[in-house]
Amino acid sequence: MPLKGNNVIANVHCKKKWMERVKVHLNQAGKKKTRRVNRAAKFAAIAPRPTGGQLRPVVRCATFKYNTKVRAGRGFTLGELKGAGISKKKAGTIGISVDHRRTNKSAESLLINVERLKAYMGNLVTFPKKGKGAAPAVAQFKGTVMPVAQAAYKVQSRAITAEEKSANVFRDMRIARADARMVGLRQKKKDEAAAKAALKKK
Repeated sequence: MPLKGNNVIANVHCKKKWMERVKVHLNQAGKKKTRRVNRAAKFAAIAPRPTGGQLRPVVRCATFKYNTKVRAGRGFTLGELKGAGISKKKAGTIGISVDHRRTNKSAESLLINVERLKAYMGNLVTFPKKGKGAAPAVAQFKGTVMPVAQAAYKVQSRAITAEEKSANVFRDMRIARADARMVGLRQKKKDEAAAKAALKKK
């Protein structure tokens, strides 16, 4: 592209201590190997415990936007442990996470996590402590213990009924909105009419 006018030719001087201000990651392959070796050492240290850590409860996500989904929580409540017949002290020794601050807001969440604990206890295999008999050689469980699965809500398709075809949803919504907005004014008019009728009787 030809230059136009008597302008200064661009010549940016990038000599502002480049080596001190810019960081490059030329050791990505080495870091990847380091992380893999560290993970393997960590898993070997906690063996035969699962690599995914402790058992976590099923909790519902916060806010109206996300509360239709569930996720793994920090720990089980004391009420959930009591329902499953597990003491708080024992829970820490058999791979169950405990959160004494969390509370159950519904009986449904309590029941779900109690059943989760009972299922875990049914599949739990414990080994003796070191020096009290050799532990059997078993493969270490890889991954998360009892991962939380999202419930699949599938609606079956069906034919539209005659009542649904004849219904005017938009009109019904507008009427319901108006009723909710006018409830105070209509009550005021009823009260005034009742007061006038009471004065006439006197």
